[in-house]
Amino acid sequence: MNYPFLLFVMAALIVQVAGADMSDSENYVTHCLSFRQAILGSLMDIDEKAATISLQLANPGIRSEDIPPLLSSITSDNPAIVFAALISPEGIISHISDESYTSLIGTRVLYDFPYDQQRPGIFNQSVYEIPFGTGHITSSGRDVVWPVRTGQGILHLMIHLNDENFGEVAAKRAGLNPDEFAVLMDNDGNVLWCSDYDELNSVPPDNVLTEFPTFRDVKDLVRYAWTGRTVYDVWNSTGIVRTGAWSAVLVYDQVYRVFVAG
Repeated sequence: MNYPFLLFVMAALIVQVAGADMSDSENYVTHCLSFRQAILGSLMDIDEKAATISLQLANPGIRSEDIPPLLSSITSDNPAIVFAALISPEGIISHISDESYTSLIGTRVLYDFPYDQQRPGIFNQSVYEIPFGTGHITSSGRDVVWPVRTGQGILHLMIHLNDENFGEVAAKRAGLNPDEFAVLMDNDGNVLWCSDYDELNSVPPDNVLTEFPTFRDVKDLVRYAWTGRTVYDVWNSTGIVRTGAWSAVLVYDQVYRVFVAG
């Protein structure tokens, strides 16, 4: 990694913030924090639901036919959740919430799934594979996985989130303005959701110099700093210059990064 260049870019961004008039509007800062809180709140809602269902699944007297309705209750009030499933100690999907995904029952989870996991976690890639020819389209997302200790061993409650829907639901929950630019990223800088993909991809060619940094530079800065503010140029947009703020939140073992610009 070219650390001197990264430090140069970070210094340039900080200089732009210091020289800009930040007194015009601070709404983007407030909305950035609201977006962050909405991400945290959405995940905590899922956490609370998972904790409740896990305790019910751990009941020694639970019947097999009681499990699908419990799983369905997880997905009923959250459009970001695609489905929920129960994974056996052997790593096989044994029950599922949605009848349209029953073809996944009997599917073995990926080889790197931690069968002895003792704590909840969020996985960047799904722990299952869609069987070929089922007609299902694999959505970009991640899985919240909860261990459930039973007399038969450790089961795992898996809740599959759609990244796009998750970001959109959180943005609405935060009350973001339509004219604001908002981005949700993971810790590796992968964009999970964006309010305007045209603006996201609006960057100049590598050999073109600009008066202000572009979002390509900002995106790198967001990855390396937990929180901050900056000014950047929306390339090829008749001179639009935005001021933005970002922050991050850690849930389980997953870092989510939010950015909002006005």
